[in-house]
Amino acid sequence: VNAVSQSLIRVEADELTYPLHVILRYQIESDVVAGKMDVKDMPQRWNDGMKELLDITVPSDDQGCLQDVHWSALAIGYFPTYLIGAIAAAQLAHYCEAEVEDFEGCIERGEFGSIKSWLVEKVHRHGRRYTSLDEMFGQELGEALNPKYFIKYLTDKYSDLYKL
Repeated sequence: VNAVSQSLIRVEADELTYPLHVILRYQIESDVVAGKMDVKDMPQRWNDGMKELLDITVPSDDQGCLQDVHWSALAIGYFPTYLIGAIAAAQLAHYCEAEVEDFEGCIERGEFGSIKSWLVEKVHRHGRRYTSLDEMFGQELGEALNPKYFIKYLTDKYSDLYKL
């Protein structure tokens, strides 16, 4: 769970390098949609991006730009939602830890009732009340979605693990 290593395949990537997989896909999608790149150029762009971001040489397109079903299903713009989810989770964890008594102890004991109650109060009960995640976070947490909590989580965890 805590090992960091390069991976050709997004769904096999660790939590530290996974965002780089998402960023590459987003960059490619954005350029195709904006007309800055032809679809036929995707394999080369993919291979160049994997080398640049993860220092990986892609052996074949099926392990490269064709590995995900999203694009063949025309699910364009979907990849960033994975990263947004991780960013939101880190921010929610930050505020939950600040407001739920003995947050870490609850997790260690497998007692999630108070955490679930907090999530129901801050997130789940609202359903579609808010027009955006930013609006909900602003009202319920006091600030819009903020990547600093995800960055801090990764920095703290991996600095400790790898003695950086």
